[in-house]
Amino acid sequence: MSAAAGLVVANLYYNQPLLYEISVDLKVTEAAVSNVALATQLDYAFGLLFVILLGDKVNNKKILKHDFILMGLALLATALSNSLLLLIVSSFFLGATSAIPQLFVPMAAQLSAPEQRGKAIGIVMSGLLIGILGSRVISGVLAHSFGWRFIYYIGLLIMALLYVLLQRKLPAISPNYKGTYFNLLQSVFRYFRKEPGLRIAALYDGLAFAGLSAFWTSLAFLLESNFNHSSDVAGAFGLFGIAGVLAAAVVGKLNDRMSKNKIITYAGLGLLVS
Repeated sequence: MSAAAGLVVANLYYNQPLLYEISVDLKVTEAAVSNVALATQLDYAFGLLFVILLGDKVNNKKILKHDFILMGLALLATALSNSLLLLIVSSFFLGATSAIPQLFVPMAAQLSAPEQRGKAIGIVMSGLLIGILGSRVISGVLAHSFGWRFIYYIGLLIMALLYVLLQRKLPAISPNYKGTYFNLLQSVFRYFRKEPGLRIAALYDGLAFAGLSAFWTSLAFLLESNFNHSSDVAGAFGLFGIAGVLAAAVVGKLNDRMSKNKIITYAGLGLLVS
């Protein structure tokens, strides 16, 4: 589940070091091409809100089957896009289908003993972070040598192999929930309304992710215009994020025996300093 989470979520971040190359290839402005990254992340949020809910109602392997078909089509459409509009649309669908790793987090908790849940979630989250960071490094290097479209063909091949592996190895889970999809959707907003801690966590994570996205979306243009470095160097900045991968595994263990507020406070201070 950890490896699968990393490989799938990588689809969301291939484009960030490549934005300058894409703008040159499609002959569009930097401001216009940044909508590719925006569309990917917006529909990722859409997938988290509307697709992941199905994990409470539908067999996990059935979800994977339909999701991977759509994901493969989105990757192929992205690789073949010859206009900015087509690229934005295909990136939009790629974002929604690549939200599937978030099914693995509650699945890891469900399959683990209570005293091991924090550790299990930390392992899955480590894989997720490795995918986020590693995807930028790999896409930057490959685009520098073979062009920005090449990484999406590679991604399509990886997803095909991963789907076969998941169907064979992933435990099948059939939820007992008998209500409607609309009831599930209502429950999300009900929790958001009733739980102030959830609202604070959502705000905190949203602002932190906004800062990270602003950094990555502008980095490729900054390096090209100010330092004459291309996608390979932009992607290499992902290597510095290894600290986040190591932290996820550590925090997963700490979460089982340390105050969550203390962990969040220290993490927030580290974020401000960085």
